[in-house]
Amino acid sequence: MYRPKKSKMSCYDKALYLLGRRAHSCAELERKLYERDYPEEEIDSVLERLLDSGMLDDSAYALRQTQLMFENKGFAPRRIAQELRRCGVDREDIDYAIGALDDYDSEETIDRLLEGKFAKNLDTEQGRRRTANALARMGYSWSEIRRGLDVFEA
Repeated sequence: MYRPKKSKMSCYDKALYLLGRRAHSCAELERKLYERDYPEEEIDSVLERLLDSGMLDDSAYALRQTQLMFENKGFAPRRIAQELRRCGVDREDIDYAIGALDDYDSEETIDRLLEGKFAKNLDTEQGRRRTANALARMGYSWSEIRRGLDVFEA
């Protein structure tokens, strides 16, 4: 059966399509457009147009992602910063977004995670070790983890 070739989306339309699916940092969107073989000049023009219109804003992206990673995943500021750097957000926007975490208290967050998500793992030494490693991957320091486990076991 004959299928006509789909015409390639314009760079601007592709950028809007990607932004419609989920928020992106400027660097992420640039990388995705570049991977789809759009000319560099066209990508730069599209990014500038989106930045000028406010549809692409790394500061707002960093704030939104910080809240989501903290509330939904329980990530510590260190892990949040790592993830935002990986997405190409600059240091200034990262610092601002992490500073906006009003309700961040590492002790309270670890206690909440230990009582909820990790409660079933704390019965054995292996489970406590796995929980400690998971919390470390989430960005918590060993002293914070040790304190949380000590309090939980008491």
